[in-house]
Amino acid sequence: MGGRSRQRRQHMNASERGVSIVVPTFREAENLAALAERVSGVLARRPGPWEMILVDDDSQDGSEEIAAGLARRLPLRLLLRRGGPRDLSLAVLEGIRAARYDRIVVMDADRSHPPERIPDLLTELDRGDCDLVVGSRYAPGSAIDPAWSRGRLLLSRLATLLARPLAPCSDPLSGFFAADRRALPELDPQRPLGYKIGLEFIARGRLRVGETPIAFSDRSLGSSKMTWRQQTAYLSQLCRLYRRRFAARARMPGWRRR
Repeated sequence: MGGRSRQRRQHMNASERGVSIVVPTFREAENLAALAERVSGVLARRPGPWEMILVDDDSQDGSEEIAAGLARRLPLRLLLRRGGPRDLSLAVLEGIRAARYDRIVVMDADRSHPPERIPDLLTELDRGDCDLVVGSRYAPGSAIDPAWSRGRLLLSRLATLLARPLAPCSDPLSGFFAADRRALPELDPQRPLGYKIGLEFIARGRLRVGETPIAFSDRSLGSSKMTWRQQTAYLSQLCRLYRRRFAARARMPGWRRR
């Protein structure tokens, strides 16, 4: 691991240290300008180039026009997904593939994730000891919007506990993370992908995971995309990943089913 860390630091010293911010969007027109301004304010103070990629699932809510206006003065691109199923994970994959830089940050468009913590994610990633860094709602020093009801908090905690055996971190369901694109597993967009793309990467790739605490805020504009359908899809994702994990163990030499 030490040699790998040194090699990564040498690469970073020789590169431009660019970063691509990938943001999947669906009917988030009310939030795009404010999010882009906050991201720009944070990254403009850091060395190296950056870009923001909005991957829109055919919102038809004015997002295209807003993105076009922002792109005139910010390093921002809009990728439109039309004709296929609306899918957050596929949108993230498309954004990662289109990114100019290998250092990737994925975040939501609803401003629940604080752009001000992007430098902390990148600093942890650049240490070279991990492949993916989670912006955690449950690590020491983190906080969750007090507007969350007890029921919502309990549901989130339960969903997190169900996923932890698959991912060595406090918040494997976080949609806010930084990653080295070269370390991510290749995911086939034609095969089922889970709603929680970070969990999919960690569980499928057996990645070295770091984390940094964040203050998670509930959205103030727009409507939540979390539905019972999404929750059912998450349970299906868990079942698939656990089956894959147990099947891999069964193929290991010396493993015996008890």
